[in-house]
Amino acid sequence: MYILVMINVMFGFLFLSGIKYIIFCAMSKTKYSLRYFVLFVIVILVTTHSLSILGHSVQVLYLVLLGVLPNRQTQNIHLICFYGLYAILTVSALGTILQSFGELFLPSHFFVDDVVTLYDSIATPILIGIIQFGVIKMIAPNLEIIRKNQHLQKSNRLKFINSLLSISLILYLLTYQFNNTSYKNAVNMFFVISLISLLVYLKNTTQNYFNFQLAQQKQQQLDHLTTYTTQIEDLYKSINGFRHDYANLIVSLETSIQAGDINQIRSIYEDVLKNSPNVLNHGNHTLGSLTKIDIPTIKSILSNKIILALEKGIHIEFEIEQKWSTCHVDVFDYIRMLGILLDNAIEASEACSVAFINIAFITDNIKQEHRLIIENSTNQEFINIGHIFQDGVTSKGANRGIGLSNMQHILSNYEQAHIETEYSNYRFRQTLITQG
Repeated sequence: MYILVMINVMFGFLFLSGIKYIIFCAMSKTKYSLRYFVLFVIVILVTTHSLSILGHSVQVLYLVLLGVLPNRQTQNIHLICFYGLYAILTVSALGTILQSFGELFLPSHFFVDDVVTLYDSIATPILIGIIQFGVIKMIAPNLEIIRKNQHLQKSNRLKFINSLLSISLILYLLTYQFNNTSYKNAVNMFFVISLISLLVYLKNTTQNYFNFQLAQQKQQQLDHLTTYTTQIEDLYKSINGFRHDYANLIVSLETSIQAGDINQIRSIYEDVLKNSPNVLNHGNHTLGSLTKIDIPTIKSILSNKIILALEKGIHIEFEIEQKWSTCHVDVFDYIRMLGILLDNAIEASEACSVAFINIAFITDNIKQEHRLIIENSTNQEFINIGHIFQDGVTSKGANRGIGLSNMQHILSNYEQAHIETEYSNYRFRQTLITQG
């Protein structure tokens, strides 16, 4: 019987440790590692034995250090502290609450050593896991918004949340010092209120930010659409004017041909026909191809960047095979990546004597795959492709913007998206591939 009890206790200990570790990794987007989990279990064993309840503080510190190492470039220390505090506090406090519920609602014959052990070591961890899974699924979209925005990560609101969790953890730890039922119930109630307040506060904060971003994006889209409409109107006027001139040209040619006036025919060719390709191939005509893109926000940013490039004297070639109606990832993330690639291409090519950017949208219906290809000229004789995605690399170094490190962070959220990079003969090409 003693061996069975010990097995149950060890099972419960490992289960709860695993839940804490998995919660932290899931929230912080840290890769799971068996090595770090084993070390975490050792930390819990050592600190619980030597420091008793203060060991929980060491556990929080360990998780924070675990999160800082891979995420220090993209996630602020306040956000990582939130992950650690949440993982340790909620598992421990929920365990206490569930045990209290068991004492209140379970029949009295349950309270023999073996049954109590089974409830505490098996039923309680399973219930904690179910509750935590539901909570994380609920707050995951809000955390994703915070992870994308450094301002929210450094805000006083997040510091307030961490303070609330820290107070809850301290009060929870003191329950072992004051073995008093009334105090324990008060602490449990404070924890529940804190958790509900946290969830509501987190949702409101991120929702307000999302609404602000949406309003800002709509305004930018409207501004881009206005510019795009103006350019299309200019394009229509130029084509209409050329059509009118072309009709007059045909009449002039007909008269000259009937009269056999070779000099007049040669003059018409030199003055008008010879320059007609320049009119027909003017950069503004590129914008006409954007009608095949059915996603307004992508069409908007493309038109804006193409117009910007044309104003800088950069030659633009744009190719799209068929209607483009989906990008297989979040549209906001896609336009962020598109903006990074186009900004970098403009920055790199405008410094060249022969400046050009080639843009192509290719759809593979068999593979359910979209390819966005952006190729630009560059005056760099050599580009270290493996180096350009590192944080801190700027256009002064590898002739690419620091946005590429942010782009890698965005892509890390999607298994069905990646980027391919090529460089040869002063041509730099990046291909963004999304599948769905």
